[in-house]
Amino acid sequence: MVCIANLLSHARKNIPWRSVIIGLVGQVIVGATFLHIDWAKRLLVAVTFFAKSLEVSTQKATAFVFGYIGSVEPPFDVVGNASTFIFAFQVLPVIMVIGALSALLWHWRILGTIVSAGSWIVQKSVGVSAPVGFASVANAFLGMIEAPLLIKPYLARMSPSELFTIMAVGMSTIAGGTAVIISSIVSVDPTAFANVVTATLMNVPGAIAFSLILFPPSRDGSDHVTQVSIESPYRSSMDALVSGTADGVKIFVNVVSLLIVFIALVALLDLMLDAAYTGLSLATIMGYLLAPITWLLGIAPDEALLAAEILGTKVAVNELVAYTYLASTFGVLSEESHFILTFALCGFGNFGSLAIMIGGISAMAPDRRDEIIRFGLWALLAAFLTNCVTAAIASIVV
Repeated sequence: MVCIANLLSHARKNIPWRSVIIGLVGQVIVGATFLHIDWAKRLLVAVTFFAKSLEVSTQKATAFVFGYIGSVEPPFDVVGNASTFIFAFQVLPVIMVIGALSALLWHWRILGTIVSAGSWIVQKSVGVSAPVGFASVANAFLGMIEAPLLIKPYLARMSPSELFTIMAVGMSTIAGGTAVIISSIVSVDPTAFANVVTATLMNVPGAIAFSLILFPPSRDGSDHVTQVSIESPYRSSMDALVSGTADGVKIFVNVVSLLIVFIALVALLDLMLDAAYTGLSLATIMGYLLAPITWLLGIAPDEALLAAEILGTKVAVNELVAYTYLASTFGVLSEESHFILTFALCGFGNFGSLAIMIGGISAMAPDRRDEIIRFGLWALLAAFLTNCVTAAIASIVV
């Protein structure tokens, strides 16, 4: 993966290999910490318990608002292969709760303190500027649009390399609310949430490393901002809850609409491909293209093709559909393959998210719109390579 990025680098002579190596080593350290060290594993158990509590609490609210379609227990017998599981009403509403809680914790300076501490570590170790470090760590908690919004005043004067890093990290990680949703989708795996959290934390230094390879900083010695001052944008705790909920509603509607559109487009494409050649589908094509990649990640050769179809679904559609596909293969793929794919799928690196990122960051820095568009597909590539390396490292560490 590193060799591929090196071959595609826009300024190979300027690659800061020391920072790149530190970023990759950081992935190993984070993975080894949360997969092997007892206190870190216990911390993830506590976080998992909190996430599951959010799910249960949200389901009580959805059951009250939507009735049995928002509850896991219908008021009638379910027979045969029928299911009363309704994704939009039983899983996605947790996004609004997460949005409200995130805003409240930010107003209380709890979330900001955690992000600042992580930003300081990234800044001192990898050598990125304070705004880049802050937004990179915030991505692991908030999301690819919410995190850059925190450093909006700095976006217009960032170097091209710094701007690309912000985009690459955003595409490589997932938000906290998405992690909760994924754990609901792959609920058959009790370690799914802990593994997803570990993966998104590993992706932060990894994405920085790959962004520095693909778009290295110039050697002109440009000054770095060394400190970021973040004030609460909310007037009170109630204002934080209301505003956070409103932001969560926007994300909820966006996720629902994107899921409908992209699944419909993929289904339409599959019908056209099947009409041209019986049995041909987008997943099949992606499977053959990405099978060598999944084999490199440590997946057995006889399972590499199916694993590649799942990985291809993540890139072509989105990570939620891919995790749903993964959940359906329990008992088909080995436990090791499921573990590796849980890490490989953990990121916003898909074409739908790319459109959201370009639109969102362009609105924050309109003068750099052309530059942001030019970086788009490269950020998607950086995210793909980062997620693959995270999966490979997790496979080796375990």
